[in-house]
Parts: sequence; structure tokens; C-alpha cells
Amino acid sequence: MVLILISLGMLFAASLLGYVLIRTRGGKSPALGAINVPWGLCFSTLLVLAGSVTMHFAVRDVHREKLAELRQWLLATLCIAVVFLVLQAIFLHELLALAQNLDQSLYKLISFMILVHALHVVGGVVSLSLVYAGARQGRYDHEHFFPVRNAALYWHFLDGVWLTMFTIFLVLR
Repeated sequence: MVLILISLGMLFAASLLGYVLIRTRGGKSPALGAINVPWGLCFSTLLVLAGSVTMHFAVRDVHREKLAELRQWLLATLCIAVVFLVLQAIFLHELLALAQNLDQSLYKLISFMILVHALHVVGGVVSLSLVYAGARQGRYDHEHFFPVRNAALYWHFLDGVWLTMFTIFLVLR
């Protein structure tokens, strides 16, 4: 899991570095403050944070062998992730409309980066669904919890990526 997160971290770091360079040094880049980032993405940020909290509680409860609570936290995280994805689709549509209306390739780049993150969240939803199914079948306890821990590590990673990406978008808008 650590190697996967390192490789994904490199992908996002390279993408964010590219965005920063294009935004700050690109000859055709609009003035700072000219990009309109949908403020609804702030709510998405709260959802991502909530998903990390619920995953933290899931790991805590699997260690304590509170399996009913584990299932509840995993299901809560799944619901949060689905709502996050729905909101991201709405905001991506809004950003792409801005890109067409203003002929701004920077909006397209922001949209692409959000889409790549959302696709990783979709992968997280799939893996979390499998972990949830395993929890429903009673596969996890205080000795066998690595799938839950790995799912939590992935969600915390996605949380960190989103917070970094969103902050950069806001600062360099």
C-alpha cells in the first residue's frame, strides 16, 4: 500500500507542480485572482475530511472488535464518498462551462486535475465496498484488520491530496 501511495503521490505532485508553473509563469495565464473556483468545493472539502474521520473510527473499532460499529463507519464513509463524487460531477460541469465560455485552458487543467482525483475516489469506493462486504461477512478482527487499515490509509491520502490541491487552486486562483 505504501508503494502505491508513493507512486500516486508522485503523480499528484507532478500535476500540482505543473499547474503552479503554468499558473505563475505561463505567458497566457490570466492575472492572479481572475480564476473563479466554485465555492461549493469547500463543502466537498468538508466531506473529504469527514470521510477521513469515519475511516479513523473504523480502524479504531476493528482494533476493539466492535464489528457492528466498524460496519457503520465503513458504510458512512461509502455514503460520504458517493456524495463527494456527485458534487464533484456538478462542479466539474460548472468548471467546464466556464472553460468554454471564457476560452480558458486553465479551467480545463483544473477540471482535469479534479477529474483525476475523482477517479481515484471511485477506485477508493470500489475497494471500500469490498472491505465493507468483508466486514459484513465478519472477516476482520483485532488480529486481521489490514484491509481496513489499507482502505483508511488510502482515504487519508486522498484527503491530503484534495486539501493540497484545493488550497493551491484557491491561493493561485
